Amino acid sequence: MKRLDYIASLLKGYDIALDIGSDHGYVLKKALDLGYINKGIASEIAPGPLENAKTNLKNYPVTFYLSDGFDKINEKFDIAIISGMGVYTIIDILNRAPKCEYILQPNDKHEVLRKYLMENGYIITEEHITFDKFYYIIIKVKPGNENLSEEDIFLGPKLRLNKNAKDYYKLKYDQLSKILLVCDNETKKNITKQINYLKKEI
Repeated sequence: MKRLDYIASLLKGYDIALDIGSDHGYVLKKALDLGYINKGIASEIAPGPLENAKTNLKNYPVTFYLSDGFDKINEKFDIAIISGMGVYTIIDILNRAPKCEYILQPNDKHEVLRKYLMENGYIITEEHITFDKFYYIIIKVKPGNENLSEEDIFLGPKLRLNKNAKDYYKLKYDQLSKILLVCDNETKKNITKQINYLKKEI
């Protein structure tokens, strides 16, 4: 399933969804077209993408904000989406965001995000994986406390229970095995540990 379609499908059953960095507004449009949500809020940091969303969502029950993350959002919502960004951008947004349910889809370094979530009062409730030219991991969270092992932080506590993740783990295993041949000794220790985690899953 395409990445944005998959994210839209995870909105089913919510009333109002906020999309931070909505770009063209596709996720909200899909979720509204399919009746997954009743209202959307689209936020963008730049005027150009926000105008794209306004064009694509004309006559839809959506409000629009030119905002850096949550800074200018003044409406209630049930769940927020932050997707298609680097992990450190997502963390920066979360540092200035309310505690609520989130659908998060970082482009990289999922283990960094999982560690941040654990240390900042979030529980990972679901992890999904889809292939759309590349593998994408989608992490659903809610406020709460949990302790994750280093292995769970790397593999994903819910992702490792997902049979669809096996091919992704195999790809990661192959990539890290190649890096292991050329990296320095300090990096080698860490990668060897990660490879051993992956061995259990493939």
